[in-house]
Amino acid sequence: MLQNLELKNYKLENFKLKSGKVVSLNLSYLAFGNLNKDKSNVILYPTRYAGTHLEQGYLINDKYPINPKDFFIIIPNMFCNGVSSSPSNSPKNIQGPNFPLITILDNVRAQKTLLKKVFEIESLKLVIGWSMGGQQAMQWASYYSNCVENMISMCGHAKTTDHTYVFLEGVYAALTSDPQWNKGNYEEQPNNGKTTMARVWAGWAHGQDWFREKKYIDDGYKNADELLDKLWNKIYYHRDANDLLAMIRTWQEHDISKNDVFQNDFSKSLQSISAKTILMPGKNDLYFPPEDNEIELNDISNGELRVIPSSYGHYAGAGKSKEDLDFINRAIADLIS
Repeated sequence: MLQNLELKNYKLENFKLKSGKVVSLNLSYLAFGNLNKDKSNVILYPTRYAGTHLEQGYLINDKYPINPKDFFIIIPNMFCNGVSSSPSNSPKNIQGPNFPLITILDNVRAQKTLLKKVFEIESLKLVIGWSMGGQQAMQWASYYSNCVENMISMCGHAKTTDHTYVFLEGVYAALTSDPQWNKGNYEEQPNNGKTTMARVWAGWAHGQDWFREKKYIDDGYKNADELLDKLWNKIYYHRDANDLLAMIRTWQEHDISKNDVFQNDFSKSLQSISAKTILMPGKNDLYFPPEDNEIELNDISNGELRVIPSSYGHYAGAGKSKEDLDFINRAIADLIS
């Protein structure tokens, strides 16, 4: 369905980033469904690492809680994903390795501007996301607490932990180990580095249970070697290397309290969340473990933890199995039905 919708673009002229740098950026998005008269039925559904609007359709269906007949759905593409402004598609002065650091807060502030300037939308019925989309959902519910009625973060954190930071530094180093990398000034995509990066990532994405139970067979691969060869070896070939690395830096920098409002007071940033909140980690997500969400919920007054009882690790939030998808949809229904 989503591939048939018109992708639109909003130009942010002279947009001041959290770093203080002023740039002009393009925010690409989908907007569809039925917006009611008082604009109280808006769902914001931002994208994840290396994903675009095209991967968001698994939660949208006229038989699911997120139904375009009942809601107005906006899917903003995260900066650096190759669709919105990114190292790969920007003017020469900020192209490639010269592209500025874009934070999760920068993404959220840009989305807030889009909602206000284009649609005159002031509040959200729900903000929901998986992985880096979940990070954006948590930033929204904290920084713009008066605007968010309900929030779901699937396999996401309010700030990047030291453990996840180190994991990401490892995959960053793997990609940049390619001799063609040339400090980001490559003439051809450093695909050998992408393969190395992906092979490192492959052991983290699903977790031990998924491999122990040989779930890869359900996905059409006869063994782990075939999974690496046919899926992971080339999974990032369709993405630009500088884009991939810029999104890693966005992820590593993430902390909902690192801004002018909360000034690094993490507890205060969580306490500001007034939305009805469900945090949904996968039970064996290796870089967003349930324990971290449980700690965050100590400071969220209207929140609950629902651990997805899945063998899919981080991909539990992607609804890869019917059981996972049903679990996620029940949570959504509990908030917005």
